Amino acid sequence: MKSMCLNSWKIFLWLILATGLLNAQTRGKISGRVYDAKSEQPLVGANVMIMGQEMGAATDADGNFTILRVYPGAYELKVTYIGYATATVQDVRVYVDRTTFLEIPMSIKGVEMEEVVVTAEKPVIVRDKTFSSSSIDYEEIEKTPAEGMRDIMELNTSFQQNPNGTYSLRGGGSFDINFMIDGVTQENSNTGVPGTNYMGERANTSWKYDFNPLGIKQMELISGGFSAEYGNAQSGVVKIVTKEGSPEFQGEVRLEYRAPGKYHFGDYLYSKDQFEWQKWGHLEAWFKTNYFQLPQDQQVGDPYTENGVPYNLYTYNETTGTYEPYRISLKDSLAADYYNQWISNRTPEGESMDVAESYTWVQVYDTTESGIVPAYRKEWQLSSVTNDENLLGVYDYRDLAYKRLLFGFGGPIGKLSGWTFFLSGEKRKKPTRLPTNEQYTDYDNINLTTVSKLGERLTLRSMFQYQHNRSGIFSGSDDVRWASPVGSLSFHSGQHKYLLITVPPKDEFAWIQSFNFTYLFTPDAFFDLTLSHTYERYEVNTTPLSTKWQVPQGNWDEGYTRLVWDPSATSYNQDVRTHIWAVRGDYVNQITHNHQLKTGFQATSRNMHYSSVSSAYVNAFIYKTGFAEYYKAKPLTLAAYIQDRMEYKGMIANLGLRADAFNNFTDVPADEWNPLYMGTGANAIGDPETKPSRFHVAVSPRAGLSFPIGEATAFRLQYGHFYAVPNFRHTLSKSTYQGWIMYGNANLGFLKTISYEFGVQHSLWGTHKLDVVAYYKDMTRQTTNIRRHFPTGSVGRSATDPYAATYVNTGFGTSKGIEIEFEKHSAGRLKYRFKYTLSRTSGGVYGPSEIWAEDDPNRPYSDRKYIQRANDNITSLDKTHALSTVLSYGLGYKEGMNLRGFYPFQYFSVALTYSVRSGVPYTLVETYEQTFNLTNNRRYPMEYETNLSMSKVFRLFGYRTTFSCRIDNLFNNKWLTPFDPYVEADDLLTWVNTSKTAEDDPYRYFRVYRNIPRQIFFTFGVAF
Repeated sequence: MKSMCLNSWKIFLWLILATGLLNAQTRGKISGRVYDAKSEQPLVGANVMIMGQEMGAATDADGNFTILRVYPGAYELKVTYIGYATATVQDVRVYVDRTTFLEIPMSIKGVEMEEVVVTAEKPVIVRDKTFSSSSIDYEEIEKTPAEGMRDIMELNTSFQQNPNGTYSLRGGGSFDINFMIDGVTQENSNTGVPGTNYMGERANTSWKYDFNPLGIKQMELISGGFSAEYGNAQSGVVKIVTKEGSPEFQGEVRLEYRAPGKYHFGDYLYSKDQFEWQKWGHLEAWFKTNYFQLPQDQQVGDPYTENGVPYNLYTYNETTGTYEPYRISLKDSLAADYYNQWISNRTPEGESMDVAESYTWVQVYDTTESGIVPAYRKEWQLSSVTNDENLLGVYDYRDLAYKRLLFGFGGPIGKLSGWTFFLSGEKRKKPTRLPTNEQYTDYDNINLTTVSKLGERLTLRSMFQYQHNRSGIFSGSDDVRWASPVGSLSFHSGQHKYLLITVPPKDEFAWIQSFNFTYLFTPDAFFDLTLSHTYERYEVNTTPLSTKWQVPQGNWDEGYTRLVWDPSATSYNQDVRTHIWAVRGDYVNQITHNHQLKTGFQATSRNMHYSSVSSAYVNAFIYKTGFAEYYKAKPLTLAAYIQDRMEYKGMIANLGLRADAFNNFTDVPADEWNPLYMGTGANAIGDPETKPSRFHVAVSPRAGLSFPIGEATAFRLQYGHFYAVPNFRHTLSKSTYQGWIMYGNANLGFLKTISYEFGVQHSLWGTHKLDVVAYYKDMTRQTTNIRRHFPTGSVGRSATDPYAATYVNTGFGTSKGIEIEFEKHSAGRLKYRFKYTLSRTSGGVYGPSEIWAEDDPNRPYSDRKYIQRANDNITSLDKTHALSTVLSYGLGYKEGMNLRGFYPFQYFSVALTYSVRSGVPYTLVETYEQTFNLTNNRRYPMEYETNLSMSKVFRLFGYRTTFSCRIDNLFNNKWLTPFDPYVEADDLLTWVNTSKTAEDDPYRYFRVYRNIPRQIFFTFGVAF
């Protein structure tokens, strides 16, 4: 109890003292001109104020004004000038890192004209758009049929979800996106499979992207090049700005629910119609198998059968009152015990099952040469009982409902002027699509943002963020292959469904705190200083298991996975702790109305501890000679930038230069051909001498230009170099298996992309916008896998020539495409947006796939032709065509049907999204000659999805109440699961030639289609 109290106090103190990062990256700017409505002469010294914000500016000699550090949202501006009527401009929209341009005419004050009120028109074209990006505010988020921010981002046709739940942007890699919340990068220090990082990434590493929608003010997705202040990303930047508190207390609570059900295509996995139940789900089948037949020398008399089912016969001794063996050939009691255990193992916990607990005697008459002998056999009685506990983890996954709680509220802090807070949070329990050990994917998020005005020039913004995700190493994603080990070919798809306990759940935690001080030197110059700390923790715990929990091995297993040794335990264990300390400084100076200079520095230091095993034993490094990983490191990244932003009527330029540096600050082998191996099972021990890892430096020029032509057209050009630090999975991880099976390369250099873009925006009819952009990305120095042969390499992989996987910067690729967006921009009930992308992504590697030391006797093998590589093929990420459509229709106050003054459909809205994407490419080899020079020459069918949402707002007990319904995959479209080219090559050929899938395969039928069937969600919300 004392511990719980202490923890509660710690959480409370964090919430009060928590710190946050809300800097210049989360702000916009208002710029404009004030002039006389008749003469069009500039008005010098006019006051322009943002109502309710204590922010403003005075016009200069040309009537120009600039207001910096404006939080995203809609504002009302009040303009005053002596002798002129006050001008009020409403609905002035401000966006992150953008300038809102205004032209404000003022009229001389008359007797009947004290104030002029106008509504700012949202310009159709964005004059200062120098790179491709899209913004969405909380109003649009509320109306879009989407579960979270990941669904919102997927409406951008260049942003696509990969099977394991990671994301790619314009053909980039899984971790080439810098995802930030209030300027804080959402760190993901470890992305691989515990103990076996060389196997690849684990599932659902993008869970942090799904930030609580009630806490979001605005989101921007930059899919083209980006300015010099952003780094460590090759593909793009996602910026989420959270809500700030207002002078009045207000908030909202929502509950979301989806009914229990089966959310995969095909039959229920534990249905009694499954072949194993049809074959072994009745006791007589167990009597028939030879396993329970007595040895010949132990049998009594000849075997007896009825309808092909063997039974034991007994005679009744009236003197003793006992049944004595007469014709005995069967271990029937043992068969009944095995049957009961089998039924218990395969019946979901909490469900009824028919077990053989007792028997009665049934008289039969055995005809022999001597005559008819009265005999008796056992008639086993089946009793229906509840399976109170399934020790192997089997449960009815159709009984679990999706539940989600969201809240967001904020307001003033006491009576302190300029002090506000906003607290948002989410608790989500999402059942896994297929049965898993964890049953649910849990997601928890709490975010507290405070703003404290410490004086006229100094402002403090603070934030505390807590995130938690409980999921599986191979589960939690939407794709059926990564929804559960049951759907994974690595676990022999479908054959794992009766053994769910071996892959333990994983818990991922993140605590983020930081202070951000903004000091205002002048109205046109300020400095941001941010100190932040992130603590990440990943936990996978080991649980003891026993083979005694399952029926003994036999042909009744029917190929399903089972525990094979005792003692045993769950297969993974992980303890990962990372402290991330960061400091950032940004200086912004609006030198003139047209010229802004921005410069800054960044430093991030990590203290990383990684320990994990991929085994049923925590001490696997010693006990099993491998499947273990351990390392400590203190990587450091540094950056500095300078950026010049010039805004003129005919040209807007963003010119910048960025310098990045990093060092993993870990020890690397002094002799890379003979690293030390401390475990058992290898051919050698290696050399213990080490040396420090190297520093890497990169300089990135960035340029973005926009050329507005009148009010209807704007051209843009973008060019830039973008660098990213290699994934820690490739630099720091070291995996063991009778030697090193993988040895990370701590001296990997920066990954590099050069991006080019040309685009044009055009206003059509003053109400619609057409945006067309062509882009090209040249990706070099990408990470790729090779084999390094050395004495302490894995004997398990090669006893005579051991080797380990490692990584080098020899990958390359290109991504090019055209994006077309057509959007209705004017106000009205009906809104729509169409976006289409035509793209091609290719990649390859050069150099050897295997390397040896110069004095290695196996070195001649390097002359083999297949060792050398130089290829360029369409990648698995390539989706040539992508179309996204968003339609919405909304009614406001007293709109819609009128029934004698009653408007039943006022504040009713409906929205629909429709998306189409090309299927993934695959390789079909039809001749021997194509074996060596053909890759990804075919493509799977296109994938379609339609989502619909309906929402109604009404008053209930004086509160604004919302009821909505969201339907995902409205038309129940099916996306064919790609065949694995190594395991399912024959199935692929069958499908190509006959269109026949694996729907008749008892182990794989449910994974034929990878997407989720139709889902219906209901949401109830109350705002106050």
